[in-house]
Amino acid sequence: MPESMQAIRPGGGGPNRGGVLYFGLSTDPANLDPHLTSGSASDYLRQLAYNGLVQYDGAGEIIGDLATEFGWADELTYRVKLRSGVSFHDGSTMTADDVVFSFRRMMDKATAAASAPLLDQVASVEAPDATTVVFRFKQPDVAFPFALAAPTTNIVSRKWIESGANTKTQVMGTGPFKFVERIPGVSTTFVRFENYFESGLPYLNGIVFQPMGDDYARVTALRTATVDMIDYVPATHVGVISENPRLRFVSDKTFGFGFVGFVTSRRPFDDVRVRKAIAMSINRQSVLDTALLGHGSPMDGAMMSETFAPYAPQLAGSMPYDPEQARFLLKQAGQEGLTLPVVTTSSYSVIARPAQAMLPGLRAAGINVNLTQQEWLTFRSSVSTKVFPVHSWGTAPKFGDPASLGDFISSTGTFAKNLDFADDKIDELLTQARRSSDQSLRNEIYLDVEKRALELVPMTYTIRREQGEAHYNHVKGYEHPPKGAWTATALRRTWMEKTT
Repeated sequence: MPESMQAIRPGGGGPNRGGVLYFGLSTDPANLDPHLTSGSASDYLRQLAYNGLVQYDGAGEIIGDLATEFGWADELTYRVKLRSGVSFHDGSTMTADDVVFSFRRMMDKATAAASAPLLDQVASVEAPDATTVVFRFKQPDVAFPFALAAPTTNIVSRKWIESGANTKTQVMGTGPFKFVERIPGVSTTFVRFENYFESGLPYLNGIVFQPMGDDYARVTALRTATVDMIDYVPATHVGVISENPRLRFVSDKTFGFGFVGFVTSRRPFDDVRVRKAIAMSINRQSVLDTALLGHGSPMDGAMMSETFAPYAPQLAGSMPYDPEQARFLLKQAGQEGLTLPVVTTSSYSVIARPAQAMLPGLRAAGINVNLTQQEWLTFRSSVSTKVFPVHSWGTAPKFGDPASLGDFISSTGTFAKNLDFADDKIDELLTQARRSSDQSLRNEIYLDVEKRALELVPMTYTIRREQGEAHYNHVKGYEHPPKGAWTATALRRTWMEKTT
C-alpha cells in the first residue's frame, strides 16, 4: 500500500477517515465467487466487495442494504424496493434486472449456490418496475428473510457475469471496497470504492488480508502489531489476549460447534447402533476442557443454541458419555473392536483439537481410531466425495433460527448430502415449520425435529465453542453480532483512531 494510503485524518467530530487495516486471516480463500462459500474467511472478503438486499447489523438484526423497503405483501409474496443510483465498481448502474439475474443464478442448480437450499420455495422472481423486485412463493416460507441476509446472497452485474468474468478470481460488486489483487498465500487487497452508495462510507482507505493458517503465527502477528486484527482467536490464547489492555476480544458462544458426521450408507455406519455407540463414547466435557480450555460448553442435546431455540434445554443430557453402553451397542451390532477411520482438518485448531481430544473416550469404549488430518480444501473435498466414512468438523448454523437445521439434516441440506442422510419425517417437519408464522408452533415442531435427529444420529454434536476476533483498541466500530449470523459487515463501518 502507498504511504499516502496509511494517513489517517480526523473526522471532525465523527469517525476518522483513511488508514489501512491489516487483518491476519485464518485461511487463504481460493474462491471469491459471490454466491459460493469455502468458509467464513471467504465470506469476510465477499462482504466487502458485494452487497445483498438486506444485511445483519451489529446487534444481529436484519436491516436494509441494497433494499430501502422489504417485507411480505401477503404470505406468498415478498416485495423489495431498491435504492436508486447504486453503482457497480466498473461505473455501471445497478438495476432491478441485475437483482433478478442474481437470484436466478443462485437458484440455478448449476451454480451450486450456498443460499440455494433456502431459495427452494421461490416460484418466481420478477421486476415489475425499475425499483421493485417481487418474489412469489410456492408456499409460505418464514425463513426467506434469513436467506436474503446471508453473506452469499449477493447482487452481481448481469453484464459482467455474461461477459465471461471468472468469478472465482475476479471480483466486481457494489460494495464499499474494490478488489485490487490476490497474491496466493501472501495477501488479498481491497481499496475504498469512492462511489459507494452509503454517504461517508467506508472510513478506511483499504484493507489487506494476510493469510496466517497457523494459530501461533496469527496471534504473534497481532501481539507484535504486524497486523491490527485477526479472526479465529485460538482457545489457547483467549486468556492472554483478553488480559492485554491494548487489545479487544469480541466473540459469541452461540453459533460455532463441532460434530462427528457418518456416511450413513457405508457399513457399519448404516447401523444406528454403531453411530449411537460412537456418540456415547465422546466425553464432551473432557473434549471441551482439553481442546478449548473450557471456552464453550459440551453439547449433549440440541444442535441449536437456546439463544434462539427456546426448546433446547428440554433436550439436555440426551446423549450422555457412557462407554459401557457404547460397548454394549457395538457388541449388539456385531462390531466389537470396531476400527474407526476419521478425517479432520489441520487448518483450524477449533476443529483439529476437539478431534484429537475425543480419542481417549472412543478408545475407552474399545474403538480403534485412525485419525487423518488434511489441509482445509483437501478435507472439504474428502468429505464431499465421501473418501472417509466418518469426519470430524466444526461449523455454525447459517443464521440464528432453528430453520437453519435444514442445512444439516434435511435431505437437500449441504451437510446431510455429505452423510447420505435423508429422513421423510424430518423433511416433513422442517417443511411444516417453514410454513408456519406461529412461533410457539414452530418451536414445538423443531423440538420434534431435534428429537428425531438424536434418535437417528446422522451426526453427533461434540462441543459449542466460543469464537471471535481480536483487534487493537485503535480499531473502532467493529462489532461481533451476538445473534443473527456470523457476519463481517461491521468491517464496512470500521475506522482507525490513531492519527499521523
